[in-house]
Amino acid sequence: MFSPQKKFIFYLVLGTIFFVPIFSQASWSQNQIFFVDPVYDLYGRNKIEAQLLKTTNRFYFYADKQWYQNFNQKSELDNRLYNLSSNFEYKTYPILTGLFGDEDKPGVDNDSRLVIILEPLKGEFGGYVRIIDKYPSFTAGESNEGQIIYLNSDSILKPEPETLNYQLAHEFTHLITLNQKPDAEVWFYELISEVAAKIIGFNTEAITKQRAQNLLYFTSIKLTEWANNDKDYAKVYLLGLYLQEQFSGQLFSEALKYPSESGLVSLEEALKKHQTNFENVFLNWLIANIVNDCSLGKQYCYQDPALKGYSVIAYSYYLPTQSQSSLSVTDSIKILEAKWQKIIGGSGIMKLKFTIPEETPIYKIPYIVESIDGKKTIGFLDFTATNIQEIYVNDMGTKNKAIYFIPFIGLNGDDGRIYYYSWQASNLESTKQQEEEILQALLKKIEELKKQVALLQARLAMQKTYQNNPSCAVFSRDLYYGMNSDEVKCLQRFLANLGPEIYPEGLVTGYYGPLTQAAVQRYQALKGIITTGYFGPLTRAKVNQEL
Repeated sequence: MFSPQKKFIFYLVLGTIFFVPIFSQASWSQNQIFFVDPVYDLYGRNKIEAQLLKTTNRFYFYADKQWYQNFNQKSELDNRLYNLSSNFEYKTYPILTGLFGDEDKPGVDNDSRLVIILEPLKGEFGGYVRIIDKYPSFTAGESNEGQIIYLNSDSILKPEPETLNYQLAHEFTHLITLNQKPDAEVWFYELISEVAAKIIGFNTEAITKQRAQNLLYFTSIKLTEWANNDKDYAKVYLLGLYLQEQFSGQLFSEALKYPSESGLVSLEEALKKHQTNFENVFLNWLIANIVNDCSLGKQYCYQDPALKGYSVIAYSYYLPTQSQSSLSVTDSIKILEAKWQKIIGGSGIMKLKFTIPEETPIYKIPYIVESIDGKKTIGFLDFTATNIQEIYVNDMGTKNKAIYFIPFIGLNGDDGRIYYYSWQASNLESTKQQEEEILQALLKKIEELKKQVALLQARLAMQKTYQNNPSCAVFSRDLYYGMNSDEVKCLQRFLANLGPEIYPEGLVTGYYGPLTQAAVQRYQALKGIITTGYFGPLTRAKVNQEL
């Protein structure tokens, strides 16, 4: 909440916060002076005289007097204001407050109406919000001006009347989110405000197409950076639309009401209720902006018909078609940043090799192969077990024309730090070389998969062992042939849980006999330890490490 001891006006102009002097009067009159921000005012003014046009159950409608006197479609304006007010009272207000909670209601002399001012704004601005707290230090006769929403007067008679409903819903949502979660990040406020009109059910086709166009040529995206430009609004609009389609507007309600001022933490917690997490959802959204094909999975497309066929333009690299041609790139990336990148060219079999330094927290890179006829297929490179991964794409130049990939760092890493990664694309020289490299790559992949399977089996075995007997959580001493103890039972349970390949008999007797000794030897062979059958420091350390 905003402290009443601080004398300021809180401006949220399409997501940007400004502090300006206060002006207030005791009551609303037919003509009133309002402070405005010269950055957004079409003429660079810092205050205007406004004329009261209409009073409704929810609003005082004012208009810049200079603009209104020169406006020659006053009857049509009256109709638009009537429709705007009706939509707000019967749709916007009950739906948004019912889903998100109440807005702050300081009011004026116990009057809870909002003030709407039609002001000529510079073309790129649709509106902004000013919230004024109550100030006990005001002199006699002064009071606060309540909550003021400024709308661009040029929008009032646009051919798409829904634009005005969108803008009012957007700004009113700011009043709610600032009341519910006053210290969250700007991008989080804007994300919820951008999706508000869609949640209400207004026709958002025009704004959806505009937002998509604004993001079309941006090849990288960093969610938490906010420069208050078209790209920023495009990214949160499309992400908000995607989240609304995948999880419904209830997700935003859950995030808004979660007891944390961090929008990122709040979204992460809300997504847990849907058995997923923010990184996975964000990565799927990044893929959807490339493939946008529901046949590949609901998570890889937009359902809004206004985005049918939409795909962002990735940053392109060209690999010459000559044999032995290669291309090497080292690039940088920050936390919560992603890049849409693409390789075109090449011929025959293209080898693509990624190297991720140990300190760079990239754990998964999606890649997309695009065929000549535009069909896309999705794959993933997993860097959890190794920092080098390779893929081979056949028929480049004949059946396939491009490979997309999306480097992305999620929540792990240091905010503001620059991380690096590199990749190399190359045409293989000959059929023999192609076959040999592919064979070696497949053998390497098989070995990696075997290690991962073994690791998962060991972890599962330890989990089962611990669940059956919590005292088996760690092995603290050596075990050997001839012993009889509860700790030997723990070892036997662990070996049995690894499966019949390690301990086919699966007996849990507490006696360290020949069957247990043989099972330990098999486990030691799997882990590259000398197969003595003695459960000593090396074997014990390996098991405890997997715990």
